[in-house]
Amino acid sequence: MRMLMPLLLAGAVGWGCQAAGDKVASKAPVDCSATYVACGCGCCGGEPQVQCLSCANGDDLQSLIKKDQEAKNDPQCAVAGCSIGTKYVYCDANRP
Repeated sequence: MRMLMPLLLAGAVGWGCQAAGDKVASKAPVDCSATYVACGCGCCGGEPQVQCLSCANGDDLQSLIKKDQEAKNDPQCAVAGCSIGTKYVYCDANRP
C-alpha cells in the first residue's frame, strides 16, 4: 500500500493530465511606460544612446532585457570591457 500511495496522490492531483479544453496562459500585456538601459557586459557611464521601440507594433522590451542579461552572464565579459549603453524607450507611449 505504501508503494501505491504516491501513485494514488499523483492521480488525484492530475499530474501529466490535461483536458483538451485547457488553455495556455497568454502573454502579459506590454507595459508601454517601461524603459531599460542595456549595457551588455557593463555600463561605462555617460549618457546612453536612445533606441525607440513601438508599443503600437508590439515591440517586446522583455526579450531585449533577456538578451542583455544573457550577454552580462557570458564568460567573455571578463575581457570585453564596458559600453555606454542603449536606453530602450517606447517612443510612441512616452512623449514629453
